[in-house]
Amino acid sequence: MDIPRLFPRTSDIIYFNHASSSPLPLPARERMKTLIDELASGDRPWNFWSTELSEFRSQSAGLLGAQPGEIGFIPNTSTGLLIALYSIPWQKNDNIVCMKDGFPANIVPWMHNLPQIGKRQIEIKGDRPLEDRILDAVNEHTRAMVIDWVDFFTGYRIDLKRIGDFCNARGIFLVVDGIQGCGALELDLSKVHVDFFAAGSAKWLLGPVGTGILYINKKTMRRLKPAFAGWMSLSWKEFNIFDPLPPIKQGAGRFEPGSYPGVPLVGFVENLKILNSVGIAKINEMIFQTHRFLLQGLKQLDAEIISPENEDHASGILTFRIPDKDSKALFEELSDARIIVSLRKGTIRLSPHFYNTPDEASRVLAVIGRGC
Repeated sequence: MDIPRLFPRTSDIIYFNHASSSPLPLPARERMKTLIDELASGDRPWNFWSTELSEFRSQSAGLLGAQPGEIGFIPNTSTGLLIALYSIPWQKNDNIVCMKDGFPANIVPWMHNLPQIGKRQIEIKGDRPLEDRILDAVNEHTRAMVIDWVDFFTGYRIDLKRIGDFCNARGIFLVVDGIQGCGALELDLSKVHVDFFAAGSAKWLLGPVGTGILYINKKTMRRLKPAFAGWMSLSWKEFNIFDPLPPIKQGAGRFEPGSYPGVPLVGFVENLKILNSVGIAKINEMIFQTHRFLLQGLKQLDAEIISPENEDHASGILTFRIPDKDSKALFEELSDARIIVSLRKGTIRLSPHFYNTPDEASRVLAVIGRGC
């Protein structure tokens, strides 16, 4: 695969901001443009969309080590988390273990839509390992655990195997916001117990905005209450017979209530093909090679490293600050050099993807090192 050709628009910039959003690869752009032209003559037939949806489920399942029936289409991560929230059979005196200072997408739904459910919040940073503190917060009334697989700020990656085994043994629903790891880090959901896993496409999955993956463990389906059912939750064979209505889908597709955003869908399918063609294990290693190079260079500049250095918990995110140097000023220097990064909480966040090169990493470090 000609990787540089996938991202021709980044030839005159260095894009290290995939924890925020991703440049749209060329195959996705071309496929979406073609479809838009075709739609000038009217909608595509149902078998066209059915094929795209089947390809979406197959490609998503391959990426995550899941089964196609466990994969649902969502327009964003928040929708996937809300599906979990309204499908879990809550009972009186239940509580949730959740993160206090994670990204708002995985805080607001639980805090504002379940006022009657207790919240046992855990901070990312602490004197003891995060996993220990999460598990210690569980009591006999804990119905669900809601976590970010990768923290958007520090890049800390939670040990999903340990958390999943704990929840599975106690019948606790495990809900995972996977957007900061999906598409960048290797994960086999057939070997890790997770009940719900939601990841919008805008970041490491390469886009476009308006698409995403919802995974629901097939063993979890029978424990859920009916929720989020709409006309597209049914097993339609054709659309010219509406009486009687067909039965509801058996898999995660039952949580897809209405019409799909067709143009983003076909673009997302193209990007999933790219990720699976390269291979998530190879992508994982390529990202970590760049991560190691950047980490070594930043330490030589005496940078304060916010992200974990232990690769058991590291991810594609590398957050730092330079002592005695204003991070906003550094952000502007990087921007002037056409290096795209994020400014977060008074720090610089780097998040390169598999197509970024060692030469680009060297150029980023050179800009950071000016005046140090």
